[in-house]
Amino acid sequence: MAVRKEPQTDPSDLIRSRKDWIESSPYLQAEGFEVAGALFDVKDHELVAESEVKKRLAKYKGGV
Repeated sequence: MAVRKEPQTDPSDLIRSRKDWIESSPYLQAEGFEVAGALFDVKDHELVAESEVKKRLAKYKGGV
């Protein structure tokens, strides 16, 4: 059985599921639909680091 390696992240990053990030959207100073849109290709229980969420959210909102 192949083991999937998670991408290297900063150890201080919070790692949560997509569903948890959507529920904690005020922490990211965003609306739930914005976080959901930014993480559209992530499964509900897949873990995502805070830095990745912030990067995707900035891109979703029209940033760099």
